[in-house]
Amino acid sequence: MRPPAIERMGYYPTDEPVVEIIRTFVEPPTEKGRLFDPCAGEGKAAAALGTALNCETWGVELSPDRAEKAQRVLDKVYQAPWQSCVLSDESVSWLYLNPPYEFDRFENQKRLEWDFLKTTTAKLMRGGLLTYIIPQKILGMVEVARLLASQYEAITIARFPDGLYEKFKQVVVMAYKRKVFQAPGEDAIHALQSQATMELEPIQAVDEPVYQLLPAPVRGANGKPVVFKRTDWEPEEVVEATTAVGVQQTSEWLDLIHPNRSAVQLSQPVMPLKKGHIAMLMASGMMGTVRLADEAGKPMLIKGRVVKVVEKTEQPDAKEADTVVETYKDRFVTTVAVLRQDGIEVIKDVSGLSNFMKAYGEQIAAHVLETYRPLYNLNPTEKEIAVLDTLGTQRKRLPGQERAGLLPAQRHAAAAMARSIRRHGVGNMQGEMGTGKSSVGSAVIELLDAYPALILCPPHLVPKWIREIEEVIPGAHARELRRIGRNSDEIADANDVRDFLNQYELACETAKRTGGAKPKWVAVVAHTSAKYGAGWQPAVIFKKTRDPLTDKLVDACTCPACGQVVMDSQDGLAVPVTDAAILAEKRRFCRQRVPGWELDSDGRRKLDANGETVWGVRPCNTPLFSFNGARRYSIAEYVAKHARGRFKLLIADEAHEFKSKSSDRGVAFHQLVTAAKQTLTLTGTFFGGRSTSIFWLLHRLNAGVRRDFAFHDEKRWARLYGVLESTRRRRRNEDADEDGVYTGNRRYRNQAKEQPGVSPAIVSRLLDTTIFLSLKDLNLALPAYKEEVVALDMLDDQAQQYQSMDSSLKQLALQTSRYLSTWLQWSLARPNSAFRDEVVLVDEVEDADGRSVRKVPLMELPAINPNGHKWLPKENWLADFCKSEKQQGRKVLVYVRQTGTRDIQDRVQLPLQANGLRVSILGGNVDPRKREDWIARRVNGIDVLICNPRLVATGLDLIQFSSVVFFEIEWSLYTLWQSVRRVWRLGQTQPVKAIFTVYNSAMEAKGLTLIGRKMKAAQLVYGDEVGGAIVPEEEGDFLTQLARNVLDGAKLSDLQTLFADDLQVSHNPMGSLTTPSAAILPGPKVLTWDEWVTQKTVIVRKSKRKEVIPEGQMGLGI
Repeated sequence: MRPPAIERMGYYPTDEPVVEIIRTFVEPPTEKGRLFDPCAGEGKAAAALGTALNCETWGVELSPDRAEKAQRVLDKVYQAPWQSCVLSDESVSWLYLNPPYEFDRFENQKRLEWDFLKTTTAKLMRGGLLTYIIPQKILGMVEVARLLASQYEAITIARFPDGLYEKFKQVVVMAYKRKVFQAPGEDAIHALQSQATMELEPIQAVDEPVYQLLPAPVRGANGKPVVFKRTDWEPEEVVEATTAVGVQQTSEWLDLIHPNRSAVQLSQPVMPLKKGHIAMLMASGMMGTVRLADEAGKPMLIKGRVVKVVEKTEQPDAKEADTVVETYKDRFVTTVAVLRQDGIEVIKDVSGLSNFMKAYGEQIAAHVLETYRPLYNLNPTEKEIAVLDTLGTQRKRLPGQERAGLLPAQRHAAAAMARSIRRHGVGNMQGEMGTGKSSVGSAVIELLDAYPALILCPPHLVPKWIREIEEVIPGAHARELRRIGRNSDEIADANDVRDFLNQYELACETAKRTGGAKPKWVAVVAHTSAKYGAGWQPAVIFKKTRDPLTDKLVDACTCPACGQVVMDSQDGLAVPVTDAAILAEKRRFCRQRVPGWELDSDGRRKLDANGETVWGVRPCNTPLFSFNGARRYSIAEYVAKHARGRFKLLIADEAHEFKSKSSDRGVAFHQLVTAAKQTLTLTGTFFGGRSTSIFWLLHRLNAGVRRDFAFHDEKRWARLYGVLESTRRRRRNEDADEDGVYTGNRRYRNQAKEQPGVSPAIVSRLLDTTIFLSLKDLNLALPAYKEEVVALDMLDDQAQQYQSMDSSLKQLALQTSRYLSTWLQWSLARPNSAFRDEVVLVDEVEDADGRSVRKVPLMELPAINPNGHKWLPKENWLADFCKSEKQQGRKVLVYVRQTGTRDIQDRVQLPLQANGLRVSILGGNVDPRKREDWIARRVNGIDVLICNPRLVATGLDLIQFSSVVFFEIEWSLYTLWQSVRRVWRLGQTQPVKAIFTVYNSAMEAKGLTLIGRKMKAAQLVYGDEVGGAIVPEEEGDFLTQLARNVLDGAKLSDLQTLFADDLQVSHNPMGSLTTPSAAILPGPKVLTWDEWVTQKTVIVRKSKRKEVIPEGQMGLGI
């Protein structure tokens, strides 16, 4: 026989006489109130009180039958568990709570009376009324008594009248919610608990109301809109709501039933397509069916398609034995079917498509050229030729040039971009590093006669752009716009924008009056000046704290609000900020954790699995800056408001730096795009591996993207063009409890996260305004370029210490995910810093709330004695290599990643100097604007330059160096790509070597095998590699995937296609040339990428179960 509580499903409706008595206690509000009943039942009590006391009535009811009845009498009711609904905090004026009288039998046996009170109190506005109907014994629970004492005042407690009390021993608690939380004393808690056993008076009607009901709040807590909704819909309910409300017309619904509706058809590319783009069009099915002839002249048909499927894997939860973790991940399945007279061939892999394109690429290209006639088909007009012939003629001739001037490929690129801008108002150029993007940009200005023009670029490129404009365009004048406003010691405002435009208009009037040539003026703005002016000063206080790395007391910057130390990341480690000037470079906010409601990534209050707000810790977010009295204004904002249309063309250099949704740079770029009449973007690294890495950039530039997607539609964009992954946790036996009651164990799925990877169909959003220029397009005899791997063995004691440290930290990371970063960073860094004593520090955590208390030492790592040798293996190899290069007249650029608090540059310098080499270190303290001059003054007197690759990643020409050594591997795709191309570019006269050094058994060796994963997705966009049309599955960002790789034993299986050695020239930063470089040194084995990869064993990660679910059958949660 089942207990009564189960039989009733926790349903104990309030008796009508008691409801009538409660009514007499309440004074109606002056304006309509809002009553909320999270256990509404049939809605009789809430409806009666709402009608009598001028309240709108909201409710939630689990039982379908009772919810249907409640929906007839209440204003808004959801049939769902309360935990599956979302209600804004402080959004109701009356909380009417008659919860189930039972335990939640699966959630730690907690009482539901207490759980409902705890989870609904935040929903009641301050000063609002609580009516709480429970068994009298529940008042004896210390949790209930403490919450009532801390959150409520003017508490009245009375039992049910005689004749009704005897059934369930119920009492009525009425109280106001406090305006301010008050920590209760023990006496107050005990006084409430004593009510559980006292003889209480029965509740009786009163002549005068005791409680005044407040009007319904217009907005919830913190001024946020009032939201009441259900989050856990069943498929049948979704269909019913869809039919009733008409949401079948929304973008999300239409995308679901028509997955290809947003794949716009390419009508006219800017330039003739590259083979890679042709392969993408064919593989995505956008070309339709193509008819060709095979080797024997017989007809054949080619048809491609790309389908997104969702792969589901299940694994047991590591922490909860009765919980299963389901992972859903998108994967693009690309196939090309070839129908011949003798049968059908289906191409599914990279090598198959590459071979097919080699055999039939020319036929397909001819078909594409006929179908997609380019806007610019390498056919400049006489007018364009006349303009282009005048550009760059005062420069020195490049090797292979007959006369000075623009190279043919640069001329074609400039003409194509000019036509695209005239047609669409925008042009995008992805140019491989060294192709002369600034020369092309200057030529576009002249072709469009777009004066005055505005250049937006990184600060260290401002002098280069000024020089480029004046060298390429005859008679041009360029100058920098630095600020608008005034310093505190200045009397009058400076306004560089206004002065520039006024002087330009005066020059135009003078030229018109005197019959002179029209002035060609160009303004150059650093993006740091565009987004906001200087004039911000740090707003911090200093206090003594201990540096976790040196264990010394230092004066550290602390937040003026929470008092916690401001931390900065250097080499992956958190260190205290001791120089307040660092905080003046950018308007920063305190990110330390303080008690409060936890926030999600959008800054909203975080919800747990049951849809409830979570009290824990959140970022402090106190500003760490203040205004110093100088008036400064954003140049971009000024141009948008006061100079709209005055600049004819905006050129945004290094445009990938403006790809963020709401960063200062992104906003400034958006303002200038809307203010200028036309826009040209230039970048060497257009695509970052994920589909959304270009979404906001395209949204700001492309009218078609703006037509089809809202600015906040990045998730929809990712669903169509990207790879999403989500996880869902559920009990093993999740179905209904045998008694048919709600248990609280509901399945839930977290928000989908985007992973690297992209659909070939994304090409349709690019090629109508974008061109891709590679070094091979310049048709110049560039010197040979080769990448090689030098794999070294660690010393015995070095390897022993490393393996012990790595094993200990790995076990710690497996136990607690917060130590994952510590493990990865130390395992990547220690092999190259083993020459010194170091201490691994970890966070000491309080069990109560999970907050980090302090850094504590975990293990000591003494310096390695190189067994009688002076240097570690990498240091020895580097010294020998640089000596050999010097003998051949070659300078070496050495890249080091640890250059901050854990700087190893001085150590790397020592063995080089000991071998008679002249060495300089480029530090981060050199002003970015002065780095080019700094290098130029020293380059003739040095053999080796050591620096962090991030310092030279953009805009610098380092052609004086011919060998690049990555002493430590750079894990950023953008940085690695650009830093290598600083050396191998136009003007380089010697063969170039790029060498990656790793220790065989160290984490960095595993990392080197993973760095190409994002690169594969980037290949798809750039179009040089036809294999890019087959998109392999990708797995997260670098560090995440590296952790998975090591923990699960997974290895890459596609590096041989990523780092193939059969390309003469490639856009790929790790693409290789067929011409091998000279042997480096006798001694350690030198491997090509192909040899390096073939040594690796391929291990396929196994999961418990895996199934493929076609897109469109997943429901709306993905």
